[in-house]
Amino acid sequence: MNKKLFGSFGALVMAGTLVLSGCGNNAASPAAKVEETPKALLKASVASAMTATSYQMDSNFTLNELTVAVPPSSADTASVDQVVSMLKGAEFNVKTVYQGEPMQAEMNLEVKLKGDMEMTIKLPIVMTKEKMYVKVPNIALLPLPENLVGKFIEIDMKELAAEQGTEFNEAMLDPKNSQKLSADVSAAVLDSFDEAKYFKKVAVGEAGLPEGVTAEDVVRFEVTNDNVKDAITTLVNVALPKVIDTINTPEYREMTGVTEQELNDAKKELSTKDNAEMNKNLDELKNYLTVNTFQLDTALNADKFPVHQKMTMDINFQDTESSTSGKVSMTGSSTYSKVNEKQTFEVGIPTDTVTLDELENMNY
Repeated sequence: MNKKLFGSFGALVMAGTLVLSGCGNNAASPAAKVEETPKALLKASVASAMTATSYQMDSNFTLNELTVAVPPSSADTASVDQVVSMLKGAEFNVKTVYQGEPMQAEMNLEVKLKGDMEMTIKLPIVMTKEKMYVKVPNIALLPLPENLVGKFIEIDMKELAAEQGTEFNEAMLDPKNSQKLSADVSAAVLDSFDEAKYFKKVAVGEAGLPEGVTAEDVVRFEVTNDNVKDAITTLVNVALPKVIDTINTPEYREMTGVTEQELNDAKKELSTKDNAEMNKNLDELKNYLTVNTFQLDTALNADKFPVHQKMTMDINFQDTESSTSGKVSMTGSSTYSKVNEKQTFEVGIPTDTVTLDELENMNY
């Protein structure tokens, strides 16, 4: 597929993801009086992120439709058809349980693939302040020793850092720091996009909220076929430089492990000839990308806490150079519950474990 098409598609998804990046790990808290504009509501929800103590989150991502038509004479036809068959209708589900004190997080990932290679892959992951546990899945296409399947690989982050000759960066794994960074990044991105052009309030009754979700406001970030060029241009020329400036502080450089030079170089790249070439390609956007739907909805309760988020995307693409065309339609959602309540962990701290050293000695 033409790389400029892939780049535009990726930038479109990134724009929406960054806009809502600060609304991910939140906690209910009394909201201050704010102007009831779409941006103000989102900023209020971002502010509530700083008080998170615990929550459950159920997320789903479904690839509803995927079609890719390539010329029969293409050498990629068979492999493309196989991948499309496997991914069409695929579901990715994640159930997350988190508590701050003592820090413990549990994520149960589930991947459901359809088509001729239909299968379900489950991958529980547990995290504490210093360790991560990943359960070895039972995958038919990946035969693993029976005495390893079902066990948890125990990763001691301090020991791993020492073996690599680096210092364990505890700040990187601290959810409070992540929440602060997400809030600051989200604020930078929200300020970059024009409110009248991209944001609006949606009537709660027309937002299609799932049963059990009670909301007082719904805010929509929307990119249409008419403003997609402007959205990607804003992302590259305004939002991303602001994000880099936000991260380029001693606190966040230490937390993320990136250097000042690396961030300066990244910002410089955004204004190089590659960016000029991208701007030229954007002028041709209407020839190879059609945005039917691209919406990101955030439902807020009375405390301005984002109890539910939903993404809907439907696009058509065509690449005249390779005679390739197709359609991508997907939906995603996240719903929060038991915010700031005592949590129950299904897995707990694993005891049937294998350390990295033990795994290495098994010669698998």
